[in-house]
Amino acid sequence: MSLTNKEINLFARHLILEDFTEKKQKILSRSQVTFVGMGGINSPIIIYLSYIGIKNFNIIDYDNVKISNLNRQIIYSQNDIGKKKVLCAKRFLKKINSKLKIRTYNAKIIKKNCNKLLSNSDLIVDGSDNWETMLIVNDYCVKYNVPLLSASVAGYDGNIALFNNIPNKHLCLRCVFPIKKEIELPRCDTVGVFGTSAGVIGILSAHKIANFLTSDKNEQFKSNIVYFNGKNSNFSEIELSYNKNCKLLKL
Repeated sequence: MSLTNKEINLFARHLILEDFTEKKQKILSRSQVTFVGMGGINSPIIIYLSYIGIKNFNIIDYDNVKISNLNRQIIYSQNDIGKKKVLCAKRFLKKINSKLKIRTYNAKIIKKNCNKLLSNSDLIVDGSDNWETMLIVNDYCVKYNVPLLSASVAGYDGNIALFNNIPNKHLCLRCVFPIKKEIELPRCDTVGVFGTSAGVIGILSAHKIANFLTSDKNEQFKSNIVYFNGKNSNFSEIELSYNKNCKLLKL
């Protein structure tokens, strides 16, 4: 597959970068990325990924657009209030590039449907704020060795973790948070969220995804959680390691 003349012009500023090749642009073009939730984090992620050349998306969300979403969910406008998020997101993205291939699923992920909804993914982006959903997605990604980016934001702060899910090199969300019972995560509708904090996490997540997809998979991948303190605009990192007592190691 060769880049068209239009694509060469569109991504000209990528291609003149010293270490960014046409091969890397082609990798982005054929990558299939699945989004769980289309809220304040995943909105800027999918917009930027569309602009840098990823063409294949699966979008999963079962909610309608509300006016309170608009301070951070930049893929929607006031004209979308009351409409299904997946359809509004698809319409917005098609204006960026009419050639995008977008599959939409107006559904909530549960154990019974996750195989159907999450299959055929080169990478899954989980922007949900529901612990049950996060674990279902995490467990699927571990089982089928699918890279997972998990991101969240509450108040002014946010965090990002990217799990490579390489066979025989176990490290997953359950390793980091070995919580056995259902927990109530901080949610935007209970603790609030500053709009630009979601944007910062979203844009940094998109950058991490692009770097990961175009990286040499033989390179040692460093797993960490990036924390963003929105009050002082500081970032910090914690390197992760697998938990020998992780539930998924015993399955």
